Amino acid sequence: MIFPWYLFGLLFLLPFIDPRRPFRLLHLDLLVLVAAGLGPLTLNVTDDQPAGSVVLTLVSLGYLLARLLHGGFRPRGGSGRLVPLLPATWLLVALVLLVGFRVGYALMDRQPVTDVGVAGLLGADRIAEGRELYDTTLDSASPFAHPDSYGPALYLLYVPVEQAFPIDEPVDESVFEDAVGARVAAITFDLLMLLALFALGRQWRAGAQGRLLGLGLAWAWASFPYSMFQLRYGFNDTLVALLVVAALLALRLPAGRGALTALAASTKFAPAVLAPLMATGTGERRSRSALLFTGAFAAVSLALLVPLLPDGGISEFWDRTLGYQQGRPAWSSFWARFPGLDWLRPLAQACVVALALLLAFVPRRRSPEQMALLGAGVMVALELSMTHWFSTYLLWFAPLAFAGLFAHHDCREWSRAGERDLPFEDRHRVEPIHVRSP
Repeated sequence: MIFPWYLFGLLFLLPFIDPRRPFRLLHLDLLVLVAAGLGPLTLNVTDDQPAGSVVLTLVSLGYLLARLLHGGFRPRGGSGRLVPLLPATWLLVALVLLVGFRVGYALMDRQPVTDVGVAGLLGADRIAEGRELYDTTLDSASPFAHPDSYGPALYLLYVPVEQAFPIDEPVDESVFEDAVGARVAAITFDLLMLLALFALGRQWRAGAQGRLLGLGLAWAWASFPYSMFQLRYGFNDTLVALLVVAALLALRLPAGRGALTALAASTKFAPAVLAPLMATGTGERRSRSALLFTGAFAAVSLALLVPLLPDGGISEFWDRTLGYQQGRPAWSSFWARFPGLDWLRPLAQACVVALALLLAFVPRRRSPEQMALLGAGVMVALELSMTHWFSTYLLWFAPLAFAGLFAHHDCREWSRAGERDLPFEDRHRVEPIHVRSP
């Protein structure tokens, strides 16, 4: 059933559409974000993804890569207001109603949760019982339950939910219909994400403009089709995005953002590509910032990994996590759909590493919104090089993209009288963001 996802795509676009400027770039940016993952949502994992759907995803991600990196390296003001025709009060009411619907639907829906959510609970159960997390055996009757393929932070953060809604091994297929904990975890991470995005808007802009920017970011997340999809099926990708946004919120504290980036990288590993960018921050006090970041990043990473390291050491940890992920059926991957081009994948991965390292130094000075765009860009580059890809992976970088793209627009509240009173050249002037650097 694909209609609900298109409906959420329409809700995602509506507040930001300016009919007086139909060709402004933000319209295209948001449309591409919606288009990037719609194809895989219409399929089962046993289906062969049509070539057209794969190409649509590839073109969309390619556009986003170019757009985000260009915006990060060469920032410029946006065209017009962020929310052109809707008062902030109306947007707030609509947001509350939408969030209420999402939470209620996720709790009442009878669809089985995904294996991803169940995996988080099973790993948390192993930790709570003092068992080895990265075990070489899988005590499960289901081939989809893999409780040891992610980073240690993900399982540790699932422990409180698993203790409240226990799940035990061995498991069978029925657990996917009864895993309440997976739904509760997805809802919890989702609500925290909404609060984090609103806080980011308030941090970047003062007063009423900060509130409108925060509301715009929260609406974009709540109406984004893929955040609703992960909520419905209990995915864990929101946790990855939440920790990335938390690191951006801690931009003024090098040690804090180092710790939070390490937490994010210790969930699904992908946020590790943000480490060089986050290490130097806005570029001020570069050496001191990098040292504090590196120390905190290393300390947190070791504190998370060492107690849970399997008897086989790093080699076994690699086999059970990234080794397993690389060997998964890549039915929705460009590289799997066109295997003749797989020889290019190592080159693509090398380019991702080079880009991540470059962002530690270039541009030398960057604003917080530039960091959001550059961080989203390098995450897109990583996803283009991955052997396994799915629509919910868009959530890893979407909040950064929202923040960077929205912040370039005028965030004053819509006012018919105020619009008439302003000179034309001032109506769409973008206020600069003032965030104190470390």
